[in-house]
Amino acid sequence: MKKYLPLTLFIPLAVNAAPELEIKSAEPTLPKQAVIFSEKSANSEEITLTKELISKSELTRQMLNRAIDSRQFHLLPELVRIYQQTPNPDLVLIDYANGIILASKGDYKTAIDLYRGIIAKHPNFQPVRFRLAQMLFEDRQNEASLAQFRKLQADGLPPQIANGVEQYIAAIQKRSDWSFDFGINYLHESNVNNASSSPYVRVGNVPFKKTEESLPQSANGLSYHLNLAKNWNISGSHYLHFENQFSGKSYWDNHQFDDQQNRSSLGYQYQNAQSRLAFLPYYEMRWYGNHRYNHGYGVRVEAEHWLTSQWQLSTAGEMGKLKHRGENQLADSTTLFGSATLLYAFNAKSYLYSGVDVLRDRTLERSLASKRYTGRIGWGQEWWGGISSRIQLSYGKREFDQAHRIFNQIRQDRELGFNVTLWHRNLHFWGITPKISYQYQRVNSNLADLYSYKRNRVYLSFEKSF
Repeated sequence: MKKYLPLTLFIPLAVNAAPELEIKSAEPTLPKQAVIFSEKSANSEEITLTKELISKSELTRQMLNRAIDSRQFHLLPELVRIYQQTPNPDLVLIDYANGIILASKGDYKTAIDLYRGIIAKHPNFQPVRFRLAQMLFEDRQNEASLAQFRKLQADGLPPQIANGVEQYIAAIQKRSDWSFDFGINYLHESNVNNASSSPYVRVGNVPFKKTEESLPQSANGLSYHLNLAKNWNISGSHYLHFENQFSGKSYWDNHQFDDQQNRSSLGYQYQNAQSRLAFLPYYEMRWYGNHRYNHGYGVRVEAEHWLTSQWQLSTAGEMGKLKHRGENQLADSTTLFGSATLLYAFNAKSYLYSGVDVLRDRTLERSLASKRYTGRIGWGQEWWGGISSRIQLSYGKREFDQAHRIFNQIRQDRELGFNVTLWHRNLHFWGITPKISYQYQRVNSNLADLYSYKRNRVYLSFEKSF
């Protein structure tokens, strides 16, 4: 006679069948080179430099101006060095060129201070004011940049320059507007409940047959997200930042696993051309199986910095509390999370990144409390023919604090994940590019009858930001 494991023995099982805790890792961002500081115009001619120019002050000055106008900024350091040695050099021109050199190296603060010094002495020097406004724009000092562009507008400009000023003003105003990001994906889940495929649970030497509901279940449905954010520029690079992130999954053939989450954050953000730092208190809610599941609050800190033009370090830390309802109160917890990602951009079309995540989940039921360590590596590439791809491989280890109530063993999991996304850059509808993704997840647990599982997911996504 087959035996079924009494549900009363599974004091923590109802909690384990609930959704996994999801916290966003530190996400890298791809470099966006400022157009105003691109190295060289494709149509410009190279300038030959010789030490004989030292004795020809006017010629050197003309060559320095020509290098600036033709955007051959790679020539400026040597030209400035030579021009400084000529008789009676134009100090304003030297500062003007040095500002461009500093900005091209990412030192916007020094370049901006240099240009403000020039403007203080020569308030009608429009080329310097225009460069100053551009640098402030690149350094994310929106209000200060807008003030400089407004002053240029009031002076009366040639049509081509006036059009450029209007485009910058429009870009600044767009930065201050509400930003929206939404997406919808078709999902096919092979194991929506993350269940072990073993038909039995063995307690000692006694096997108990699982119910059908305890075995892997498939599901088809949609996942979706809608995020909105806004920055208010307080002063310089200082902002008040608000964001609301809503995401969910709905399965038309298995509604008991429907899952929705919403997080609202309001806090301080510092951002310039090289770095970003955000301190964001948050409040979040989650619904599971169309019922209120939990709510939580805490604070998240994010930091990003471009170490060089190709290396970026992104970090995130989070501390929060979660409160559950009913039988799930055993999962009430304090969470600590840390994440770091290092990105290397070969060029604008190819990049690699690697990262680590650490999660400490202290639950009310100690046998559910755990520590999780995860390593990630990813690669993004734009291929010929318009094809783009993004691949990520992850491996993690999860250790629980106390022995399981039934098996009298401390649970230990090994987690493997693989994601690949493909899309065609020239295939889009109303500004939306469809992407197809495959996700594989495998968990090997020492309590295999309950917690070892694998899951395959294929989804087609449509996303748009505005």
